Amino acid sequence: MDSKAAEKHRVASSAAADCVEIRGARQNNLKGIDVDLPLGKLTVVTGPSGSGKSSLAFETIYAEGQRRYVETFSPYMRQFLDRMDKPRVDDIRGIPPAIAIEQSNPIKSSRSTVGTMTEINDYLKLLWLRVTRAFCPSCSREIRPETAQSIGHQVLHDCVGKTVLVTFWIAVPPKTEPRKFFEFLQQQGYLRLWINNEIVRVDADPKTKRLGARVQVIQDRIAISEENRARLIEAIETALRFGKGQVNVVIMAVEAGVSPATSRKAADTAATTVSDRPFSTGWHCAHCDLDIRPPTTGLFSFNNPLGACPECRGFGRTIAIDLNKAIPDRSLSIKQGVVRVFRGAEFGESQKDLLRACAREEIDINVPFEELPKADQDFVIEGEKQSGGYTEEEDDRWYGVRGFFRWLESKTYKMHVRVLLSRYRAYVTCPGCKGGRYQPEALNYEIVAAVYDRRDGARTAPLQLTLPEFQALSISDGRDLLMAIDIPSNDSTARMLRDEICARLNYLCEVGVGYLTLDRHG
Repeated sequence: MDSKAAEKHRVASSAAADCVEIRGARQNNLKGIDVDLPLGKLTVVTGPSGSGKSSLAFETIYAEGQRRYVETFSPYMRQFLDRMDKPRVDDIRGIPPAIAIEQSNPIKSSRSTVGTMTEINDYLKLLWLRVTRAFCPSCSREIRPETAQSIGHQVLHDCVGKTVLVTFWIAVPPKTEPRKFFEFLQQQGYLRLWINNEIVRVDADPKTKRLGARVQVIQDRIAISEENRARLIEAIETALRFGKGQVNVVIMAVEAGVSPATSRKAADTAATTVSDRPFSTGWHCAHCDLDIRPPTTGLFSFNNPLGACPECRGFGRTIAIDLNKAIPDRSLSIKQGVVRVFRGAEFGESQKDLLRACAREEIDINVPFEELPKADQDFVIEGEKQSGGYTEEEDDRWYGVRGFFRWLESKTYKMHVRVLLSRYRAYVTCPGCKGGRYQPEALNYEIVAAVYDRRDGARTAPLQLTLPEFQALSISDGRDLLMAIDIPSNDSTARMLRDEICARLNYLCEVGVGYLTLDRHG
């Protein structure tokens, strides 16, 4: 059989075998190899590093398959598609259109966590915006932006059958005499104030000699009943307008012996207060007169300046002096130089200062540092205190190891000082956010989930968690907790976000990493 006939026979046999036929592959470090790869079967290319596995699989087979597939499109379409260079090969037969799935490491940075790498944090910040409840950082009361209708509904529910005063605060100009201020209010149509838990009429001789920075003006006095609902809401709306979004409802109790027929002026003097109920229309705690930042997606992301801790800028760690490097061997005594930086001649004076301070405080300098009482160890590390704080500037006071490094950091314009400090610095948990990465204003918002006793299934007290607290839970616990939160039936967006997060968390549990936490560094 001549060579041409043999070639035709070989081509026919390879076509019948249904395989990819590669001849003379010379891409990169391939040395003109010939290989046949069966179609419809799994073929594994193995070999030592540098043997040409990637050159054969990606830059020869895939490149030719992709090139031929792109050529089937029109010239107009081909300009929008990425094309690989034609591989260095004599011939490739029987190759179909190809796709390549390339293994690559995800991009990681010092900000990366399990939550960011799985994109769960992107869904969490949207869910947090919709399902969390705000709480005052001072008194822990829930904060909700109210409306005149919602305030009126609460007052009707809680104070039915009682008499209330609807009041609002108004500022008093400095050095204003009560008489002139009362005349001003009377011109505006207001006749009564609420001062020191009693009603004061502005059309009478003022007994008050001095007013505070602000006073409560009585908008209306109403007996709470369903018939007076419209009057109550109207009074609340007016009080909110003049009170700049804040209103106070004073619940009154009439003293015994005062009949309903008593004149209004006499009832003013007979009425006493039971309690106050302040309300606000904004993100404001009316009880503490404290504003909180409104919820936004940026507030719930440590990669956003709005939500990142100002001390660590969202990293969760800061660079500071590591005491384990400053005092590496605590089995040494103070006399033996337990403070490493004090051992050399350059800072030997600080070692002498420490010995003098220990002698004055009667601290044993011959026993191992780790065996000293905690108070003595703190004295060595923190230094002496006065009413004004640390006094490292005074020669007769021990400034402490931390005080020494604070002084050293003021000399960082010197190169050798920067080099020295680098030996004793390390990443430590941020003291501001305790490693949570979020700024304090993000912690005002918490999810509330129902918790059930595993023994009898009874519902216990609800669990409240901030965003960093939730991200510190294990993935499996976080999934179970999200399923227990209450979402309004009409909020389909929140349900969709919750389902997407739970699906991703469930996948992580199925692959065996449910013990990880979302805030773990990537």
